[in-house]
Amino acid sequence: MSEFDLIERIIAILGDAGTGPGVRLGAGDDAALLAVPDGFELAVTTDTLVAGRHFPAEARGDLVAQRALGVNLSDLAAMGAQAQHCVVSLTLPAPEVAWVEAFAQGMATAAHRHCVAVVGGNLARGPLSITIAAFGITPCGKALLRSGATPGDTVFVSGRIGAGYAARLAAAPAFYEVAPRLALGVALRGVASAAIDVSDGLLADLGHLCAASGVRGEVALEAVPIAAGVEPAAALTAGDDYELLFTADQAPATTEPVTAIGRIMAGAGVAVLHHGKPWSPPDCAGGYRHF
Repeated sequence: MSEFDLIERIIAILGDAGTGPGVRLGAGDDAALLAVPDGFELAVTTDTLVAGRHFPAEARGDLVAQRALGVNLSDLAAMGAQAQHCVVSLTLPAPEVAWVEAFAQGMATAAHRHCVAVVGGNLARGPLSITIAAFGITPCGKALLRSGATPGDTVFVSGRIGAGYAARLAAAPAFYEVAPRLALGVALRGVASAAIDVSDGLLADLGHLCAASGVRGEVALEAVPIAAGVEPAAALTAGDDYELLFTADQAPATTEPVTAIGRIMAGAGVAVLHHGKPWSPPDCAGGYRHF
C-alpha cells in the first residue's frame, strides 16, 4: 500500500472523528481551517511519544493512539481549555498496514470519547513515533496558568497519585487509557489560582508551578492520595498520572475526586513533611527528565 493509499485509509477509518464544531475544512488539503468563537482564545499544545521511550515498541496501535491523544489533552485540561481539534503526525519504519489501521481506529475512539476532531496530520518513514498538536479554547483572560499561586493558597490534586506508575510497571491497559481531566479543568476557571498537570511527577510539577509563581510549596505526605500498593517515593516522583495539581484559596465545588495536600507560602522550592517532620524520597529523585 502506498503512502497516499495509507493516508486515505486512515481518513476513512477516522470517519466523523474528523469533523466537529469549528471545523471549516478537515483532513485532505494542505492545512485545516478552524474557527475560534468570538470572545475565546486558542490554547495550543504538542507532545511526542517515541517507541521504546514512552511506550513499548511492540504495543498495539490502538492503545498507542489512545495514550498519545490522552497525554496531549491533559495539557489542555491544565489550562482550563475545552478540547476541540488535533493534528497527528506518525512516523513508521515500515508501512505495517494492520498496525496503522488499529492506530487510526484507536485515534477515532479516543477522539469521540474526548469530543475532539482529528483535522489532519502527516505520515513519514522513520523510527516509530507519534506527535500530536492539540487545540482548545478558553474565554479570553480565563485560562489557568502556572503563575498565579499566592501565599495562603491550598494545594490540591485530583485522583490518586502513583496509579500511572503502577500501570506502567504492570503493563496494564490503564497505562494507555489516559483520562485527561478536561471537565475539571473547565470547572476550575475562575476558581484555581494556578494549575499544572502531573506528567513528570507530583513534586517536580509542583516545583514548576511554584517557580512560575515565585512561591514555595509545602506538601503533607500523609494527605497525598497515593494509589494502593505504590511506595510514596515512587508515587511522588514517577509521573504518568495526568491528574491536575492546582492551587486555590478554598476547596472547589466539584464532584471530581480532589484532595487538599498542602499549602503555598512565601519563599521558593518545594518541601515535603510527614506528620510535621521533613521528608524526602530515599533516592532524591526529581521527577522524569528527557536529558
